[in-house]
Amino acid sequence: MAEPTRARARSKASAPSAAVTAEAPPSGEAPADKIKTPAQPRTRSKAVPAGTPDAQAAGGAAAKPKAAPKAKAPKLAPAEDAAFLDAATDGAGAAPKKTAARKAPAKAAVPAETAPAGPAEAPAAAPARKAAAPARAGAAKPAAKANGTADRPYYAHASIQELLKAGKAAGVLSSEEVAAALSAALEAAGLDPESAEAFEDMQLYLAAQQIEVQDLDEDEDDDTEEETEGGTAPGAAAQEDDEEKYFDDMPRAVSNDPVRQYLHEIGRVPLLTLEEEIALARRIEEGEEARKNLDEASDDLDDRGRRRLMRQMEDGAAARQGLIEANLRLVVSIAKKYTGRGLGFLDLIQEGNQGLIRAVEKFEYRRRYKFSTYATWWIRQAINRAIADQARTIRIPVHMVETINKLTRTARQLQQELSREATYEEIAEAMGPGWDANKVEEVQKVSQEPVSLETPIGDEKDSFYGDFIPDENLDSPVDNAAKTLLSEELEKALSKLTEREAMVLKFRKGLVDGREHTLEEVGQRFNVTRERIRQIENKALRKLKYHESRTRKLRDFLD
Repeated sequence: MAEPTRARARSKASAPSAAVTAEAPPSGEAPADKIKTPAQPRTRSKAVPAGTPDAQAAGGAAAKPKAAPKAKAPKLAPAEDAAFLDAATDGAGAAPKKTAARKAPAKAAVPAETAPAGPAEAPAAAPARKAAAPARAGAAKPAAKANGTADRPYYAHASIQELLKAGKAAGVLSSEEVAAALSAALEAAGLDPESAEAFEDMQLYLAAQQIEVQDLDEDEDDDTEEETEGGTAPGAAAQEDDEEKYFDDMPRAVSNDPVRQYLHEIGRVPLLTLEEEIALARRIEEGEEARKNLDEASDDLDDRGRRRLMRQMEDGAAARQGLIEANLRLVVSIAKKYTGRGLGFLDLIQEGNQGLIRAVEKFEYRRRYKFSTYATWWIRQAINRAIADQARTIRIPVHMVETINKLTRTARQLQQELSREATYEEIAEAMGPGWDANKVEEVQKVSQEPVSLETPIGDEKDSFYGDFIPDENLDSPVDNAAKTLLSEELEKALSKLTEREAMVLKFRKGLVDGREHTLEEVGQRFNVTRERIRQIENKALRKLKYHESRTRKLRDFLD
């Protein structure tokens, strides 16, 4: 019984010292008698014999009361307090959530003995949540930039403003209208009218203005599938399934838009990876080799060998068809950049498909290039060639089309710099050596677009453009009147001659069909010799010369 009594006496002796130590708070804190400490939870403890390790640990904890003020929980706002508790709950692996919430009251100091392990790790977890806010703010900057027009002065062009006005009124625009207006604005600003980045920025700007662009929805979905390797987004997959189900259930006759039908059909073909493209290209090559072997050694092959080569040829043709169908969406994405240049959208797609077929024939898979990278140049070349050959009523050579585009850009750039129309000499100087004013004028004449003479004019469209174009080959009314009077006087003068003499003079002087006939031709007509026709002509002229009264009025027309 002596040992327990001695332990109780030691604990009583240490209590006053702890109280005395608490009266000397650190500088800047309130006195110890004003500090409110939360009531400690009552816990039943078993009597520990003195001298044991547990008793020494208990005595050491009681002997160091200075650690309690350092473990105060910081005073937090309600929102920060909730985040603090969440971070503490997530970071503390030893304490459950309910215990942490119960033992960490807000706006109160917590003694070191009862503080949970979670708050000690909270300062390290809180900055991680705050660091997420700048990331979200930075993610919103590109969208705000895409919707702004401060860095795109060409948006103030008249064509863009008219496009926006029409789009806000109708709520929808076609891709051809957007491409035409944007190309005009870019050319006026001296920029590349074929810029794909500008077209994409224009789409984002129209979307921000709540204006829908038709014939591009399927293409945007296709571009998303190309950029996403792991499949479509979680929400986009269900929407795509609903759209496919809607189009599958819809009758064929309901949709009258051929472009939308075509885009819907090609959208069902999945895209290819690099390995799949190489496998298809290898099968195509094997099919071509089988065709050559069949043509060269058709007589020496047996039925089994011929059937084997035929199967390889069919497999190569199927692989060729698969490679073409999987890249039809690439043609559409390129063709939409050339709208508004004289060819319809479907015509551009068809010409681009011709270039795609050519690219499949020339593709070399051993170079390990992506097929789309290689096929893009063939598609663009086919579309540019078609525009040069078919867009104009009067064909212009391809090199002349490039010269016209360069001259047009130079003239517009000079107009912006000089604030007036540039002269031919100024344009020739800006074009470089080999150019003069005459060449600039000739190129501008070539660049003029032909206009139909049957173009309606006026609101009622009751007259045509050809009615207002003068014919420079026609004679004036005065000349027509003079010719009429002259022909009447000639008829009066020739009426005094015989019929044969009058006809010979008419053929020889071109009064019948406007062409002077030779003596041989007139003689064949009258079945006489050339000499006889000459004699008849001279006799008729002498008669007219001797009778001045008949020829006096004819001399007046010579004046």
